[in-house]
Amino acid sequence: MSKDSLISTKANTLLALSNLLKESVIEEMYILLVEDYTENPDLVVSQIMEQFNGCRIVVRSSTSEEDKKNSSNAGRYKTILDVDSGSGPAIHHAVKEVIRSYENDIKNVRREQILIQRQATDVLFSGVVFTRELHGNRPFYLINYDDSGSTDSVTGGSGGSTLWISRDIKTESIDVPWRQLLRSVREIEGLLEKVVLDIEFAIGKDGRVILFQVRPLAASYRQEQVMSDLEFFDRKNSLKEEYVSEKSEITKRPMLLSDMAFWNPSEIIGSNPRTLDYELYREILTSHQWNYGIRTLGFRATDKELMYRVGNKPYISLENSFYALIPQKVPEDLAVKLVGFYSERLKNNLTAHDKIEFEIVYSSYDFMTENDSRVLLENGFSDKERNILLDTLKNVTETTVKNHFKTVDADLRILKSLEKERLRYENNLEKGYNDCYTLVSDILGLLRYLGKYGTEPFARQARMAFMARAFWRSLVTIGAITEDQSNAFMQTVSTVSSEFERDFESFSSGEMSSADFNQKYGHLRSGTYDIRTDRYDKINFRPISSRAAKPRQTAKLDLPDDNSIKSAISSAGFDFSVEEFYAFSSSAIRQREYFKFEFTKTLSLILEMILKFGEMTDIKRHDLSWISPDDLRNLTPDMDPDTIRMRLTGKIAERHDLYAENLAMLLPEVIVNELSLDVIPVYEARPNFITSKKTEGEIVFIEQESEADVTDKIVAVTKADPGYEWIFAKGIRGFITKYGGAASHMAIRCAEFEIPAAIGCGEKIYSEILKMNYVKLDCGAGKIEEGIQYRNLSALITQRQGVNQYGDPTDVLETAYIRFYELLGFIPKAVSNYTKDIEMVFNKKRDLLIVVGGGALPPFYYDRPHDEELQPQRDATEEKLIRYCISKGIPIIATCRGMEYMNVLFGGKLSYHPNLPAARPRGVDHPIRLLKENRVIMVNNYHDDVIFRKGLADCFTPLAIDEENDVVEAFESKKMKVLAIQWHPERKFETPGAAEETRKIIIDFIQRVIK
Repeated sequence: MSKDSLISTKANTLLALSNLLKESVIEEMYILLVEDYTENPDLVVSQIMEQFNGCRIVVRSSTSEEDKKNSSNAGRYKTILDVDSGSGPAIHHAVKEVIRSYENDIKNVRREQILIQRQATDVLFSGVVFTRELHGNRPFYLINYDDSGSTDSVTGGSGGSTLWISRDIKTESIDVPWRQLLRSVREIEGLLEKVVLDIEFAIGKDGRVILFQVRPLAASYRQEQVMSDLEFFDRKNSLKEEYVSEKSEITKRPMLLSDMAFWNPSEIIGSNPRTLDYELYREILTSHQWNYGIRTLGFRATDKELMYRVGNKPYISLENSFYALIPQKVPEDLAVKLVGFYSERLKNNLTAHDKIEFEIVYSSYDFMTENDSRVLLENGFSDKERNILLDTLKNVTETTVKNHFKTVDADLRILKSLEKERLRYENNLEKGYNDCYTLVSDILGLLRYLGKYGTEPFARQARMAFMARAFWRSLVTIGAITEDQSNAFMQTVSTVSSEFERDFESFSSGEMSSADFNQKYGHLRSGTYDIRTDRYDKINFRPISSRAAKPRQTAKLDLPDDNSIKSAISSAGFDFSVEEFYAFSSSAIRQREYFKFEFTKTLSLILEMILKFGEMTDIKRHDLSWISPDDLRNLTPDMDPDTIRMRLTGKIAERHDLYAENLAMLLPEVIVNELSLDVIPVYEARPNFITSKKTEGEIVFIEQESEADVTDKIVAVTKADPGYEWIFAKGIRGFITKYGGAASHMAIRCAEFEIPAAIGCGEKIYSEILKMNYVKLDCGAGKIEEGIQYRNLSALITQRQGVNQYGDPTDVLETAYIRFYELLGFIPKAVSNYTKDIEMVFNKKRDLLIVVGGGALPPFYYDRPHDEELQPQRDATEEKLIRYCISKGIPIIATCRGMEYMNVLFGGKLSYHPNLPAARPRGVDHPIRLLKENRVIMVNNYHDDVIFRKGLADCFTPLAIDEENDVVEAFESKKMKVLAIQWHPERKFETPGAAEETRKIIIDFIQRVIK
């Protein structure tokens, strides 16, 4: 049988396969023609009842419009689950529902099929297999599955996990139950030759693979491959060889690797850093200096590298991290035993790989360590070994707390030495260089200074800040304080971010000059290690109004009770007071941020010096991102700029090409062994939620929308780089990152400013967030949800009338309207002012008419004449649209001029540019009272004409009043389904929360009138 005869409708394909499959089964079927049901429905239903004998059945679509080569129409037509085959009415209802879904867009449904099957029971897993990766057409099986027992959560979009399996893997190497699934998929592939497939399946508790659907994957036909399958497998196998060649000196096996553990490179340099980013991070931080800093606090000394690269992706060695976080006084054999325990603990909970210091490793002694460490006794450790660990941890922690201020003073002196050297090199750069070699020598010299005098003290301060965070987290866990009290304490800690926020407001208001602002903050850049990003002093920051940023509220904070903390300290047996505890906590968190801030000054200067090197050698900025410090070390004094450029050009091209090849690879978040590069689960990460607050709003992905106004928005970034400091001075509503930890720079920032945040969402959750326009962030409940109330509603929107440069008539529509209504779930379709057949624009279902603002109405509508430019075509078109919608019951939202036009069309009056008792400057927010709720909100102002209360048409009811001027700011008509607003919901508001108030008014209207 040919593949062409096997693939047909859903029902026919399953029927053709049912007698050919040995590795899977297809549930009992009844294939129904719609015309048979139409002619004799009772006979058909009785046959179904007889065949299935009272068991639960599924009534599924199976049309000629589904599962075609170029389009699948997946989910377009209905499937009804859990139908009682012993109930005639239930079967009739289900069949009719499926037929009705056909009638929406299939002209002749009589020859279409309906597939009825016994419903699978005792399901362990269910989901969908794609026999190739969807986006890059890479040679992976992609399995989206659910383990809840549901058979439609994945296809219905309500749940599911993800697993990638390389197509060249041996079936025997895969764990049950995926082994049997892969056998069945490969059997189907053999029958259907080279067709790319989309297979719905379930795996029963008895191990059987049950097939629900087999169809060609239409999407795959539109994808081009980056490289051939053979090239892909060769590259992947090369990466596996590189991985297994790096053995852990502790376990003598290939290392456990995580992309988000400990010094978390993904948070700072991203998951695909270029050569310079990676090598700078490695040289300055993760080669050795990170350990030199913390060993002075009593942690274990090691000369092992911390970061390794697989393909383009940077990973942290977990064994090396585990080892380095064990106190020095722990005997070596016990330290090695602990590394083994931590490794197994992580393997059993891979979602904790970005939280190893809180959930895997005992790296300091906090208020939960005594209790948490009892698990050691259940995993082969003796009381003596546990006590050794607890005693040494407690000693390290207490000593760190007691000596904290001495350590800070010593590190500040070291930092001063770094500043002295930095200023010397900065002066050299300002004076200029006569030759490249001198510049290169300075770059390498400053790199050494930064590692020694920057990284080491910064690592110490970062470790102490972690201890402080662990203290406060554990206080919440034991119930000594609440989460809100912990957050309140964090708000009292004033870091460099607080100063930046104040200075940015001063800069925006003109109180601080650009030169002074740049003197303090000009070294920062959004990509701290990325030479392609500009420093702040080269960015034209858009100033903000002082009212745009949300003021910090500190006066009414619910701070912890000192007695509760004193009791916790006493119970834990710590040898320090409440005062010492507070002083340490505040200082540790503050100093970490300060040392990082100062650290970045030298790093930023190094990048500027490398840029100067690029100028002298005529190597472009983009190309400089592919060089490394070792390239500079290999240069000699006799090389002129042309020789240097020629020497580096080949390396740049080679690294660029290898990087492009590696971009095609799929790499896991955690590598446990060699098989991890063949079987790649996408874990449901557990974001670190900051504060317990709720917020919702429009989301801005700052790396994609770098020029976007983020004020009052939820901001999302991939990596929680400290160069995004400016975001916190913009009055943002919330913050989300893909990478980052609970004690990360950004987590501390958000806690300090009490900004609701989800830090470190991971690949899967962040990918879902990328699909959202409007987000609900509930930190207390640990939820991130899409906030759009509707999907795919159709709205008509009017436009201004204009003339282009050639004198031709045009339509003009501000894009802000489109964005605003898209965020509510509408797809706005603009209506031309030159449309003659108005009824034709309603040839499809329309859910809403939006009448926009802009420009004056004809003089006869006002209380006095004017000579402003008129828009006659627009007036005529809008009147036709308005009257048509009212006659057909289609809701209308009118804004500004649109509101005024609605009022005069129905007998109201309009005043032209009146002198109001209370001035309303353009662009400045002002108060209005919502009459139904009897409360005041702030709205923006972009109009000069007004409707006084006495001029409102009788058919309309006022909703909002400018009380100081007795002006109607909003009105409605429930009968005509009209909402009219004088202000502009799509434009900028100065007042925090004002845009959200307006959005709620519009949503309330939509919910009432659109069902």
